[in-house]
Amino acid sequence: MLYHRYSRMLFKQISDYKTVYNPLNVNEIIRYKFYDNYEAITYFIKYLRKREFNTRLEPKSYYKVKRKAPRGTLIRNEAPNTYDFFTFRFHEWWKRKKDNFYEYVENDKYQKYVKYGPNLAAALFVVQMNGKVRFKNHDEWINKKNEIFELLEKNNTNYVLEELDLNGYPIRYEHFHFIFNLYYLKSLSLRGCESINDWYLDKLSAEYPMLEKLDISECKNVTERGIEALYRMPNLKILIVTNFYGSAAFDLTCFMLEDVNPYLTCQIQQPKYKYLSNT
Repeated sequence: MLYHRYSRMLFKQISDYKTVYNPLNVNEIIRYKFYDNYEAITYFIKYLRKREFNTRLEPKSYYKVKRKAPRGTLIRNEAPNTYDFFTFRFHEWWKRKKDNFYEYVENDKYQKYVKYGPNLAAALFVVQMNGKVRFKNHDEWINKKNEIFELLEKNNTNYVLEELDLNGYPIRYEHFHFIFNLYYLKSLSLRGCESINDWYLDKLSAEYPMLEKLDISECKNVTERGIEALYRMPNLKILIVTNFYGSAAFDLTCFMLEDVNPYLTCQIQQPKYKYLSNT
């Protein structure tokens, strides 16, 4: 069973072992037994599968609540946003309008596929967004929507997704649940997705209990804070990341993650171009 102390594990190790006067000594780090405990992993997976999920239910967006002006006035008595029309920032306003339109299109497409279940709905959504999918017991990758419907016509068995490829697609956090509830997914590639950041990884780490390979390389918004959350993936074996800013804390976090999960191998890639840190 998971304990709360695991969430503070990496922070303690970084502060205790990686200092200027106390270099990292892997032999001294305590190895935790969660990944060697089959009962703990089984309980964790069963807990995720017991959660009731309704694919038609969308998460609430509290920051999108439309507030009307008080009665008797024509102007709202609150500070305007940067993308409001009357702030005369037409570039921000037009960008916001396009984002809202793309969000509506994505949600409309996904709602048409909900009736097929989470696996086929996610597959059709990914293929529609120029991605690729691979089903269980199938060697070939599918990148066309017509090929998925051909498989449905041939067999009536339940299809299970094993691999997803969304390289380069800027998936939105509000629509991240489109590719959730895939409890048998083994490989997920989000390489080059500019929208992926630490918040995405924190959400993603608790949704794929059977995931064995995760590719988040070339995602320049991913830092060591998001990498820390991936200790919650008990079956993760291959993690591909890119250290854009040459941070020592980033490399150290990957080493700590490998030490926590002895079956994991982190492949740290170097960026093609050097980036300057924001801090």
